[in-house]
Amino acid sequence: MNDSGSGWPINLLPSCGPAGSCVGMDNTSTGHVFEVAVQQNVSSKHSPQFVGVELLQSFKSLIIPCYALVVLVGVFGNYLLLYVICHTRKMHNVTNFFIGNLAFSDMLMCGTCVPFNLAYAFNPRGWVFGRFMCYLVFLIQPVTVYVSVFTLTAIGIDRYYATVHPLKKRLSVVSCTYLLLGIWLLSCGLVAPAVAHTYHVEFKDEGFTICEEFWIGQQRQRLAYAYSMLFVTYVLPLSALCASYLCISVRLRNCVAPGHRTQGQAAQQRARKRKTFRLVALVVAAFAICWLPISVFNVLRDINIGLIDKRYFLLIQLLCHLCAMSSSCCNPFLYAWLHDRFRGELRKMFTCHRRIGIPSANHCATGSVVL
Repeated sequence: MNDSGSGWPINLLPSCGPAGSCVGMDNTSTGHVFEVAVQQNVSSKHSPQFVGVELLQSFKSLIIPCYALVVLVGVFGNYLLLYVICHTRKMHNVTNFFIGNLAFSDMLMCGTCVPFNLAYAFNPRGWVFGRFMCYLVFLIQPVTVYVSVFTLTAIGIDRYYATVHPLKKRLSVVSCTYLLLGIWLLSCGLVAPAVAHTYHVEFKDEGFTICEEFWIGQQRQRLAYAYSMLFVTYVLPLSALCASYLCISVRLRNCVAPGHRTQGQAAQQRARKRKTFRLVALVVAAFAICWLPISVFNVLRDINIGLIDKRYFLLIQLLCHLCAMSSSCCNPFLYAWLHDRFRGELRKMFTCHRRIGIPSANHCATGSVVL
């Protein structure tokens, strides 16, 4: 999984990585020797590849502030969410642990995916962070993405059982811990094939370095892996979210409070239902919209890289990646900021800090909160 958007004036040839370099491997007794065939058209400003790099550079003043905003909002919003959950004992429940895991993975995603990809895309020397960071970053990036996606799915299923089957035994904190550990291990396992095909290649004469994913002579395996990851990390989670929240919406729509209600109480119940329906719709829409562009882009690239105009390839890739990363900004608002109880806890926490001047929020009286 590589959506770095590296911008090199190199011919995009079949069976090449996203950066457009073709790597051939020859097995020898001394190990793997990589023969890299690169056709540079730097001297020809009319080549589509060079125009693509120039086009990407022309949008630099617009793209960098957008990425910076994503990092700022994503890191700060998710950190604040984690802070409130960790420092409020009454919020230590299964649902909030799922949300805390989502916040942590999103925060890690912003800290790894965004800065390194941005530097890789605009630095004329390519990957300048060394061989170790090449493999480390290209491991952490997809892992955090997969963890976020699977945690979102777990939150949807957890809310389904809490709403549709409220009398059934809920998941215990210990079981939740094992489930979250399983999500991280599963994500690492799914990333293993991509990391195994990631290579750090230096072009000393040309003065640049690439860090890309290559499936040398394994086109069918690459396509099978790409389509499997698309199904596991987008189609399946989106279907689970839609099914879970559809059942929740139907349950709430058919739910009628017992006893006689006044017009005011009935109006309040309808208002709560409408708010819940809007929140449910926003959760599903945000996941679908944020991850749709990069999913479509990767499918088109895997089917036939020629389907995407070379002049716009780099720019489209970076914009799709930006859209996907923006999901880390949406999640804190969808899963916390829109909840009155969370905002109340946040105000109570900071009020307690101002009045008493103590570092721990646990000294303040708090109510039970389930986001």
